[in-house]
Amino acid sequence: MRYRKLTELNQAMTASEIAMQEADAAFLQEVQKVAEAIHQSAVERPIILLSGPSGSGKTTAAFLLERYLDSWNTETHTVSMDNFFRTMTPEQQLLAAEGKLDLESPDRVDVPYLNQQLKKIITGEPTWLPRYDFRTTTRQDQNWLLTRKPGELLILEGIHALNPDVITVPDEKTVRIYVSVRTRVTHGDTVLQPSRLRLMRRMLRDRNFRHRSLPETIAMFERVQAGEHKYIAPYKKRAAFSIDTFLPYELGIYKTLLNREIDSCMSHPILKELHEMWADIAPLPLEQVPMDSLVREFAGDSAFQY
Repeated sequence: MRYRKLTELNQAMTASEIAMQEADAAFLQEVQKVAEAIHQSAVERPIILLSGPSGSGKTTAAFLLERYLDSWNTETHTVSMDNFFRTMTPEQQLLAAEGKLDLESPDRVDVPYLNQQLKKIITGEPTWLPRYDFRTTTRQDQNWLLTRKPGELLILEGIHALNPDVITVPDEKTVRIYVSVRTRVTHGDTVLQPSRLRLMRRMLRDRNFRHRSLPETIAMFERVQAGEHKYIAPYKKRAAFSIDTFLPYELGIYKTLLNREIDSCMSHPILKELHEMWADIAPLPLEQVPMDSLVREFAGDSAFQY
């Protein structure tokens, strides 16, 4: 667990574009070390299970790992567990709108179907994979076809990827990774917990891709956190590798992108620590952020797309 002072982050990240590039390079180096370990055990462990709480950057971390492995001639395929969610019934849609449906529960995943398709992938059978539409809460089962060849890897990313009741692939065939924000930002006596930074990521993602307002995302946050403690945290000890997805410049980017909307939400108690440092965060331009940055997963125009 690391602590970074806001004043130092402001000073370093506003000095030049090079500082932001160096921050990305440090994160990529951390991901590369994990990719090297995966590469070494590729024959024995072809399934990479990547988990982490909401807003942790699982998608970008998975695609960065894939990029490294592909560059070393180890063909890798990335699949999101979200696409194995069950289609919601009209009754479930109503409950979800009223905040009465547990959206974090592994029951949302079609576990038998997921493991059936995983077994086919492992044995090299041509396998149809689904795609889930969050706007309509429906799943299309035969969306794209994957045929894994001998020696190729599969990265499966999702909040329940480390839960052995959800993924029944034998442990000896898997490499297990946990990603999340671990760095805490301090400003005087105020400490911004990692979950609040992930909340800001969710604000952007939900606004840009799921048509949710900031107040709606904040209203969901307590249930999301409860789900993390109940369904995700108990299994992070199963991970062989852990990646801290904090980027020193991301607070400045969020200041630029959220500043107009977030003011009306700052009175919410969940944002107390953020409110106490918000005025002193130095804004940074999104234009300086590369397309393969983890920040782009939430801010848009990411180089990585499913």
